[in-house]
Amino acid sequence: MLSAELFDTALLYILLLAAVALGWTLGYRYAQQGKKVNYPDWIPSVDYLLAESNDAALEKLIKIDQMDDESIDLLLKLGKSLRDKGELDRAMHLHQKLFARADLERSALYAIQFELACDYSAAGLLDRAERILRELLAAKGRNSDRAATLLIELLEEEGEWSNILELYKDKKLPTTAPLNRRVSHAVCELAERALKKSDFLEVQQLCKQALKIDSACARAYVVQGDLAFGQNEYREAVRCYLKAAEIDESSVVSVVERMTEAFSISGDKEGLKTHLHDQWARTGYVPALMASMGVVVTQGTPEEAVSKILDELRLRPSNQGFLALAELVVTQRQQLDKSQLLQLYDILRGIVAVEPKFVCSNCGFKAKEPHWRCPSCKDWASIRPFVPSPAQKKPDI
Repeated sequence: MLSAELFDTALLYILLLAAVALGWTLGYRYAQQGKKVNYPDWIPSVDYLLAESNDAALEKLIKIDQMDDESIDLLLKLGKSLRDKGELDRAMHLHQKLFARADLERSALYAIQFELACDYSAAGLLDRAERILRELLAAKGRNSDRAATLLIELLEEEGEWSNILELYKDKKLPTTAPLNRRVSHAVCELAERALKKSDFLEVQQLCKQALKIDSACARAYVVQGDLAFGQNEYREAVRCYLKAAEIDESSVVSVVERMTEAFSISGDKEGLKTHLHDQWARTGYVPALMASMGVVVTQGTPEEAVSKILDELRLRPSNQGFLALAELVVTQRQQLDKSQLLQLYDILRGIVAVEPKFVCSNCGFKAKEPHWRCPSCKDWASIRPFVPSPAQKKPDI
């Protein structure tokens, strides 16, 4: 977008002005030491950059006689700015030339290698990026945490879950909670693959391994619950799902239907109703509310279910909740009395109050007031009235 390009251009010029100041500083230092300063090798390069003679200027910047930490940091920021602007070839050229210098300390070379790996990753040269990142991990320098994170991200994109686990087993990854969490999810991916292949023993072993890596991995308990459910061990499935919910209530939203069935078959309908109500209260997940209303219908009456869902939605209005209420009313052939219609009016008013009235056709920014210029992407005349998508499916009557 235009604003991002302007920001990147401004950042580049700021860096270049800083380069000018750094050049004069270096010159002053050399003068103080009684050395001759090679101004033409430094100052013209900045002039060339400002005049957009960029390729020649980059060469001169890279070939300055001596570099300290400040100048290296400046050039790395310049390379990152080029990469962010999409000028990947020039960013790679800058970092490759810097890395080829023989006068840099090892810590500086590690920093340059990491930026080069970022260049390769952005350019889609994933094999090259992975090779450099593995070298940085083996070196165990100060960039090892960032290298490990980027390497895992690349392996996740390629679905190489086994390679992530191997890195962990070989103790090549730094021991940090965020990395352990990512590794545990990679192990869960392997467990879900094993579950699809009906390799139940492998599923159990992988889930245990995921929990050993990260004891707060709720997903591992969800997979164990799915395994138990598929083997008709419904009480065990309920135990696993509830254990996952203790760690992270949102982790079980994808298995509400299976959890409801497991609770029902095991005969614990009161426990099911309590859990579903708690899940709705903590997450606002409408299917959990509807499942709990289904229990109310079977244990009580449709009228009671309609009354309860009206009370809940009045406190937490939503389009999805209103649609669920409408389906309940239609499928159970209920009629709303005057007080319930007034409650319904309050629900609709709450929904309308938070719903955007306008949206930017360029970036999707949502607003309650019209704007000639989008506050987000700064595009002109792009704000349009917000029109919700039409419903695709009607409930069966």
